[in-house]
Amino acid sequence: MQARLAAKPKDIRDYYAALDAYAEQGVTHEGAVRSAFQNLLAETGRRAGWTLIPELSLGSTRPDGTFRDEYFLNRGYWEAKDTRDRLETEIEKKRAKLGR
Repeated sequence: MQARLAAKPKDIRDYYAALDAYAEQGVTHEGAVRSAFQNLLAETGRRAGWTLIPELSLGSTRPDGTFRDEYFLNRGYWEAKDTRDRLETEIEKKRAKLGR
């Protein structure tokens, strides 16, 4: 069975409203962006029957979030980054840490 993840328009509007509220306060750091996106991911995953578990240790690494299904199988991972990070560089760092 393949889960279908799809955010609802309200979820997207809530996400952007949170980002706008942070921007009005002059907040752009990863932690603020992370919380808004975490809420979006958690709600979207819930509809697919998945649970977003923040900071779950997976051996020597700990992604910001891990999606698990009802059988406790890991279905996906999330790593928060801010607008100053180069995504390709951060992915390579994570892969190197995992030995991949």
